[in-house]
Amino acid sequence: MQRFLTRTVASIAMAFLIAIAGGCANSEGPASSSGSSDTVTVISNFDYMGHHKEISFHQIPQRVIAARPEVLDVLLALHAEQNVCAAYMTRDQAGRIPELKKLMPNCQFFTNEIDRETALMLKPDFIVGWRWNFRKGSLGDVDFWNQRNVPTYIEENSGPVPAVDPFPPSTVESEMQFMENMGKVFHKEDEAQALVSAIKDTLKEKESLARQQGPRKAITVEFMGNKIEVFGDKLLPGDIIKKLGCSNFNYEVPFITREELRISDADTIFVIYHGSHQDGLNALQNFSSPEFKDIPAVKKGRLVLLPYRYICASNVYTAQCIKDIYAGLYE
Repeated sequence: MQRFLTRTVASIAMAFLIAIAGGCANSEGPASSSGSSDTVTVISNFDYMGHHKEISFHQIPQRVIAARPEVLDVLLALHAEQNVCAAYMTRDQAGRIPELKKLMPNCQFFTNEIDRETALMLKPDFIVGWRWNFRKGSLGDVDFWNQRNVPTYIEENSGPVPAVDPFPPSTVESEMQFMENMGKVFHKEDEAQALVSAIKDTLKEKESLARQQGPRKAITVEFMGNKIEVFGDKLLPGDIIKKLGCSNFNYEVPFITREELRISDADTIFVIYHGSHQDGLNALQNFSSPEFKDIPAVKKGRLVLLPYRYICASNVYTAQCIKDIYAGLYE
């Protein structure tokens, strides 16, 4: 009987050790008791070329790389900032780093784009960024990371540009989808829903006001040296302008001539700029040229600055972008 009990205890102990070893062997990433979950979260996204893929999460990511400051702003709004191990801050956002360090003492901040070698040393379990972040020479293609069991997510409205397919057009809905997906990943659904509701409420209000005042004509441009880039219907400003019942000058090419801008007959011109507000004021100086003086928008002084973060992967700035576009069209 004693030998039977001894063998039984030994068998139970061996089974326990095998179970532990098996669990470790099947682990897909760094484990954390605070991030564990009994359910698998599956969300849809796409790769660098715009092909759809599904991402599965067996636990809440604990070492996240936020490859753009706009992405970090979403995680801050969701109260998921403690899950971020590294974040890239653009030149115009670098001044925020001292305060962010107080809030996120365990996060490393970079003022240059995070490259693949640096990212590998950070040992991430999730990387979120814009499409451009996953180009060669930066983080590299998403397949590289997925093969290492590191999920990647390309913010929906950071992919589409006039010359790139098969990315879908940028819309208000896809901005809301991004925040909802991040809410699912970090189990912050209530916080995400609050952000989405604010966008829906703003859009509903401005759509109602716009219907009372009638349609307007707008064009959205960015001056890039000697070139003029036009933001047509496939990009977020165009979607918002259409939702407000107005028309957006749309071209099938990414750039237009100065003559095409001159004859656009727009009631409002939205001027996109990067960097500081002074960079925006510098962009407005382009309209001091006499050739543009007869455009209705120039005559009426309806030249409206929109920072790039409002119109490309705008996420938490989407409601403000809707307000600014409405004001540019009507106020």
